[in-house]
Amino acid sequence: MKMIIKIAKTELQSLFYSPIAWLLLVVFAYQVGMIMSGLLEDIVVRQAMGYGAWRVSSIFGELFGNIQGTLYFYIPLLTMNMISRDLSGGTIKLLQSAPLRNAEIVLGKYLALMVFGLVMIGIILLYVIFGVCTIQNIDLPYILTGMLGLYLLLCAYAAIGLFVSSLTSYQVMAAFGTLFILAMFNYVGGVWQDYEFVRDLTYWLSIRGRTEEFIYGLICSEDVLYFLIVIFLFLTWTVYRLINRVQRRTWTTRWGVYLGVFVMAMTLGYLSSRPMLMAYHDSTRTKMNSLSKNSQDIVAMLDGEVKITTYTNLLDKDFWSTLPNHINFDKQNFRPYIRFKPDMKIRYVYFYDNANNNELEEQYPDMTDAERAKQISENYGVPFSIFLSPEKMRKIENLSGEGNKTIRVIERENGQKAYLRFYFHGGWKDSPGEPEISAAFKRLVSDVPTIGFLAGHGERNIYKEADREYKRISSDKNIRSSMINQGFNIEEVYLKAPLPDSISILVISELRSPLSVGEMSNLDAFIARGGNLLILGGPGRQELMNPLTERWGVRFMPGQLVQPTELLQADLIQALPTDEGVGFWSGLAMIRKYEGCVAMPGCVSLEYKPVEGVKIIPLMSTDTIGCWNRMTTADFVRDSITYMPEVGDQAGIFPTALALTRDVNGKEQRIVIVGNTDFLSNGEFATGRREVRNFNYTLAHSAFYWLSHEELPVSTEGDDPTDRKLYVGEAAMEVWSIVFMIVIPVILALAGIIIWIRRRGR
Repeated sequence: MKMIIKIAKTELQSLFYSPIAWLLLVVFAYQVGMIMSGLLEDIVVRQAMGYGAWRVSSIFGELFGNIQGTLYFYIPLLTMNMISRDLSGGTIKLLQSAPLRNAEIVLGKYLALMVFGLVMIGIILLYVIFGVCTIQNIDLPYILTGMLGLYLLLCAYAAIGLFVSSLTSYQVMAAFGTLFILAMFNYVGGVWQDYEFVRDLTYWLSIRGRTEEFIYGLICSEDVLYFLIVIFLFLTWTVYRLINRVQRRTWTTRWGVYLGVFVMAMTLGYLSSRPMLMAYHDSTRTKMNSLSKNSQDIVAMLDGEVKITTYTNLLDKDFWSTLPNHINFDKQNFRPYIRFKPDMKIRYVYFYDNANNNELEEQYPDMTDAERAKQISENYGVPFSIFLSPEKMRKIENLSGEGNKTIRVIERENGQKAYLRFYFHGGWKDSPGEPEISAAFKRLVSDVPTIGFLAGHGERNIYKEADREYKRISSDKNIRSSMINQGFNIEEVYLKAPLPDSISILVISELRSPLSVGEMSNLDAFIARGGNLLILGGPGRQELMNPLTERWGVRFMPGQLVQPTELLQADLIQALPTDEGVGFWSGLAMIRKYEGCVAMPGCVSLEYKPVEGVKIIPLMSTDTIGCWNRMTTADFVRDSITYMPEVGDQAGIFPTALALTRDVNGKEQRIVIVGNTDFLSNGEFATGRREVRNFNYTLAHSAFYWLSHEELPVSTEGDDPTDRKLYVGEAAMEVWSIVFMIVIPVILALAGIIIWIRRRGR
């Protein structure tokens, strides 16, 4: 150990007496200072404009992400002469003839590189100290984890550079050779991904992205062991390279040793990447890298084997993201779940079948489905033999009910199944996130609520695409936000017969004809048993809707609310959360936080009075100014809308959404009444208005979440961060920018010049 330290000291003296090392430190300090100044200035400007920051500590994650992308440029210049200098000058013979082991020589030089790496990390530490002094409740463990990832990356690069330096006596060749190997390690993860038997090997070898989880604040044993294995591999190869220079061995013995060490490293790497042997630590304060508590509870109930099969249809839109060469990237979607259920199995099946993809008619006209599939597979370079025919596929899994779309099927060993779909928004394919994945798992472990949408009286249809209908919020399998993709069962129901016990939430959307006596009796029976309701009304329907709500003291007022503005139609009400609503539903608090509203085109006011046993909470209301209840009809496109109190117009603040609770047979019955029907319509969800910050989906999400007694949609919200303020003003930031980008690099440059001059003097 003493000899290792002596060699390290000698190498460090050589490094710090050379202008190259100091130049690297100066450039690195300037790079870090420039990035950090830009990130801090953005926050300072936003705070000066009155906008709050969300998570100030994350600027270090952005800093580390920028640094890791350029770090490999520094290492070749640092390592190019570590051994090649001894080879070209002949001093390697003196070292090897001395009472030193080759391992001690290599470890001594590598220890010097590790210390130099610590100096580079020390420059970053200056900014961390600055952050500790200026950031409110800084998330220090998160930042230190990112620094650990960068240091491990530095150490791995250094080991690779040291090995390349031992291969040649030409320092420039050593530098370019190091760059080549580092580039190879960055891009090898995308090589041979079409071939199953080498896919995992090349993907594991890739160094790209290995520090990302560290930067996000997550320590994974696989990533830590990866860096240690890479360091072990290249240091061992370096030692044997020096041994082979002085010992005469056959080429089979030489290459056999290299290959044996490589196989050992790959074996250790394979074992470290097995989910059952992996360990994690989320160092962030809010545990942002972990599944939410609700998701963890759901996964904990998944006893037995769980298998996720992705069925990829070659004739579907955007099928490429689950092809064989993308499998390892696609599996990352389930990495957080595998952490808590490591025995989860993930597999991929490929087929072709008609998926109503109209684009194929234009691209491949006058061809059968089989001919199109074969042509597409050739275009993508994928063997056509891996794709099952429609007949063979239907024997494995019949996906005709899902339109033969590319889809995931989650299956337990007891045979229970749930579908996990891909979504299309604006023509782009989108993968499910934690709420959708957890909702699919929840369907396997519990009886999920069923939403019944009443039909038969002109209500909004849940299966049609027209603007006024409700397909997007209810049954549209292509839309992430639809309730069917949030875990609910969806049914269209009629009141001609008693509602089945499976219906837990009933939606009544603006009756256009009255209920019969028998239908009202069946509705009363549903209400009497404690069923929850979402009742939506609108202008001209008050007489039909009031008989449903008057029992709870709520009425749809006559007339219609108006809110004339210069750019928007007067009948568009921008409803705002009430103080009571903000305290009652967290979703409404978010709407207020982001200064949003719920767009309600064609809205009536609600009035309510106390009824024994019924608690009423106003959720949404009109704005404090510029709104009134208009009593006469109007053409809102052509007419000029003015306030006319002489005909009964009434100004004020009017409630537009109410939440009601009461006790029914020891169970809390929940009811939501809204004076607008169109805020849930297909057309409203598809409409974007530049002047309106629309949060309609948030209100819908919150309503169904509450009506389902907080079961669905799965809430994946975590704790809010507390590091939300930077205690630096604009004037002070200008000074600190000068310090970061000029003063610190200049100090390092002066230190290097002084040491170099003193060295020359000696």
